[in-house]
Amino acid sequence: MLILNKKKLLENADFNEDDFIKFTLSPDNSLVPDLHYSLPGKSIWLPPNKALMRGILDGEEVKVHFGVSQLFTEDLVFLVQKILRKKILDGISLSKKAGYLAIGLDAIKTQLIEKKHCLVIVAKDAKSLKKYPFFSSTSISCFENLLYQKDLEKSTGKNNVKYLGILSKNFKKTIQADLNKLKGFMETD
Repeated sequence: MLILNKKKLLENADFNEDDFIKFTLSPDNSLVPDLHYSLPGKSIWLPPNKALMRGILDGEEVKVHFGVSQLFTEDLVFLVQKILRKKILDGISLSKKAGYLAIGLDAIKTQLIEKKHCLVIVAKDAKSLKKYPFFSSTSISCFENLLYQKDLEKSTGKNNVKYLGILSKNFKKTIQADLNKLKGFMETD
């Protein structure tokens, strides 16, 4: 498995090792994002940054690694974003079914008062929570402007959903890892 200049990228970037995205080569020489880590074959790990990813993919090192003269990477960034969003929304839906989801600021605040760890997701164009000290705690991770309100509504089955709180450490860990990757792509828009 090739990890392209990972150490150098980690020293000069604002993401960590867990944020890198695995890509596997398909039989038709297309790079496929492997966000579930289940595809067989040779792989590479790339940073969650559009510009860095495109720069690496345009170089010869990837082609040499896979032993091919040409790679097909059309709309790869769009595909990764789409898969990450779906994976995050599926995780939200699962956390709701498991009873570990708080919908709305009042429900999130109630859970935080009870000292529950929480991952807060704020829909695009919703009021920011960054200026409220209540939401700036070591047990709270807050992600804003990465998902649309309609997507949050669809994944929860509720109307007018702008704020979600994930209350399980396990769900928080997996959803937060994908949110970090998605955030890397969004910051370079």
